[in-house]
Amino acid sequence: MQSNWPLVRLWTAEDHERLKSMAEAGLRPDEIASKLKRSEKAVRACAWQHGIALRLIAPKSASRTRLPAKR
Repeated sequence: MQSNWPLVRLWTAEDHERLKSMAEAGLRPDEIASKLKRSEKAVRACAWQHGIALRLIAPKSASRTRLPAKR
């Protein structure tokens, strides 16, 4: 019995170009993923494989914590 669930969706040349243009425009990886209907992990992996720089995002928990003031 064959599964109907697509386990892997291959990236097309058009997908790569869209990823590159969105990354150059400064979109966050999670925003790119939603527009391409892919996971953020897939977007990061593809960008890394093709040398596309993505905007860095600090984890939410790290942005809320503050370091104690030096005395």
